Amino acid sequence: MKAVILAAGFGTRLYPLTRNIPKALLRLGEKTLLDHLVTKLDRFPVLDEIIVVSNKRFYRDFMRWKKGVHYKTQISVIHDGVTNPAERLGAVRDLELALKPFRGTPERFLVFCGDNYFDFPIGYFLLPCLGHSRYTFLGLYDVREKALASQYGVVELDETGKITRFEEKPKVPAATTVSVGVYHMSPEARLRLHEYLDIEKKNPDRIGDFFAWLTGKEPVYGVVFEGSWFDIGSKDSYLEALRHVEELPAR
Repeated sequence: MKAVILAAGFGTRLYPLTRNIPKALLRLGEKTLLDHLVTKLDRFPVLDEIIVVSNKRFYRDFMRWKKGVHYKTQISVIHDGVTNPAERLGAVRDLELALKPFRGTPERFLVFCGDNYFDFPIGYFLLPCLGHSRYTFLGLYDVREKALASQYGVVELDETGKITRFEEKPKVPAATTVSVGVYHMSPEARLRLHEYLDIEKKNPDRIGDFFAWLTGKEPVYGVVFEGSWFDIGSKDSYLEALRHVEELPAR
């Protein structure tokens, strides 16, 4: 199994913090945002490679980061050729780029949005993925407020954990459970990237749009996490996550 970390955004909403550094390399306490995630992933021998997708502008920053870290899991860094925000390909195209070398193989993939911080254990998500590898799973979190849920992809589940509805940023959310940018892709989901992008020509920008579309094509299941989760999309959310990390007891 391989993990893909989507980190090709330019973080324009966090300027000036991210004008000269990628969002994923912002520091949260003693680690970068990226290191918080990779440290969690590095604990699992089932993962044999972590692929970080960058844009071309910040590619050297990620390569310097790679040279300075020491993890058991192999780390690869690729870029999408984009040097400014106006030309960005979108997260779904970036995901397609990461998966392209493995076309026709039985390889399984976990996918993470590189601008998230969470403290729940990845193992809790991995268990159902390993036991039911033919299905797509989404990591979910209950934000408990509908006004807050309206900013994210809102998900409804049936009693089996199957997603019955996935709506991106609804004005009037039907639930408070949202997608947190953690995914396990079934082999069928990998094949459907081409259908989504090149046949139906859907929006390549938001990865949540792809998985919302996917729920209408095949069974997709949710795993609800407990703990703390922060979507680092603004300076306020970054500072909130920073305060949370600084308040954690030393390990």
